[in-house]
Amino acid sequence: LELNASDARSKKALTEALGDVTGSQVLRFEPAHPSDSKSNSNSNHKYKYKPPPPKRRCIIMDEVDGMGAGDRSGMAELLQMIKHSKVPIICICNDRSSQKVRSLAQYCLDLKFRRPTKTIIAKRAVEIGRMEGMRVEPNAAEAVAESCGNDIRQVLNCLQMWSCKKNDVGVGASTMTYKDLKDRQMEINKDEVLRVNIFDACKIIVEGCRGLAGADNKAVTGSLIKRTDAFFVDYMLMGLNVHQNYLKVSQGQFNDAKKKGDSDLEVRSLEQMHDATLAMSDFGVCEEQLRGGDQNWALLPLCSVLAVKVGHHAGGPNGGFLPGYPEFAGWLGKNSSRGKKMRLLQELRHHMNYRVSADAPELRMTYIPIIRQQFESLLFDKEGAKVKESIDLMDEYGLDRDDVFENLDEFLLASAKDVNRFGDLNSNVKAAVTRVYNQTAHTSQALVAEQGAGKGGRRKGGAASSVDIVEGGELDVVDDDKVAAVPDDDEGEDEDDLEELKSLFKKKGGKRNSAASKNGSGGGGGGKRAKK
Repeated sequence: LELNASDARSKKALTEALGDVTGSQVLRFEPAHPSDSKSNSNSNHKYKYKPPPPKRRCIIMDEVDGMGAGDRSGMAELLQMIKHSKVPIICICNDRSSQKVRSLAQYCLDLKFRRPTKTIIAKRAVEIGRMEGMRVEPNAAEAVAESCGNDIRQVLNCLQMWSCKKNDVGVGASTMTYKDLKDRQMEINKDEVLRVNIFDACKIIVEGCRGLAGADNKAVTGSLIKRTDAFFVDYMLMGLNVHQNYLKVSQGQFNDAKKKGDSDLEVRSLEQMHDATLAMSDFGVCEEQLRGGDQNWALLPLCSVLAVKVGHHAGGPNGGFLPGYPEFAGWLGKNSSRGKKMRLLQELRHHMNYRVSADAPELRMTYIPIIRQQFESLLFDKEGAKVKESIDLMDEYGLDRDDVFENLDEFLLASAKDVNRFGDLNSNVKAAVTRVYNQTAHTSQALVAEQGAGKGGRRKGGAASSVDIVEGGELDVVDDDKVAAVPDDDEGEDEDDLEELKSLFKKKGGKRNSAASKNGSGGGGGGKRAKK
């Protein structure tokens, strides 16, 4: 029995399909062997039929590393079946390093298979050709296996295509020689770019037209097509990888020119670097149109040509050299850090809008450096940390403890080395700040919203409650004369709201004191008085 990625392999499907199979065997109804009947006839005992041994089943689970979210609880059910099964279960995977396979490998015999070499494939191809009426030379079979990347299935396809091809006489080609193979190799060859990974493809692009000195137009055109096809190995990330590595090629050429002491060659290297940067900028503009709101995917071939143009300018007329292994795109990690810091900046802006009226860039460049200096002078004071003054400054700008100890350190420049970080404060100072901070009522708007003191609207009734609805019964229609008669008391309500917030905090403190007095009295009367 075989289950692959095209089958449903959830817990329910495995239970229904393999629930009885793992604990049963197959009966065989076959006659007894003639030798057994002959030996039993010569004996004195009565002949008894001896049934043949039962056949055993085998379960093959192909591509177990592909059991994803659609196969709910399938891996757990498979592990339970392996523990209690009386039938051998063979699990096949492509990615041995997958987390699912790691948990499965603890209950299996781990056997790793490598891709066969071209010598082994060539011997098998010669044998298969002989069985099909073809004569294949061993060196030709090795050349086919090497051109196909040691892919057995592709080798068989090549043999079949060769046998179907008619020769000059009109008869099927039943012989494969090494000379004939070189003449027709491009017809049956596997595409080379399919065996290239993303890093090798990036290296092909950024090194430019390397190795084409003195080549004819056909070789130059083939190199251009090869580099263009390398872009489509992974066009989602290839532009970022080219952006990460193309300057290394230009820098190597500039260093070589500098060692030679040729000023003209240095200027030429800088001009090539400038042209490569302009081409990279053009690629960014084109890709923005491709991935933006319009999503004009017809520009994808143009993006591939622009990426090849970057490598052409970076490598120069004779091609360049990329030292070491190509690096993965560092923009992804930088963009993640940028998103995190933008989120923290928006939180600080939300907390400080009680006192500060500024957008995010102005807050980052103008307010945060000064506020950080103030907290640094208070908490890192030589005579000891000034806890009370620090908390007063936090309340003045609507900041909480996490904003000071964690978020402000995120907005330091990388060049700031001799700066005190709040995360490195003494634990005693942090504990003192936390203790005093929790004992104080903070009435800033941002902190009150977070602590849940005021969740209602600003006005109890609002403008709609102060205005009568028109007598037609329509909720959306309001009498304009009555709206004009409503007094504008926004100026007086600000002070009333602040006093109301302070009273809410006082009520919370009063409830805590009443609860403490109730526990201390120990009698029912105290509880009644507190309740009253």
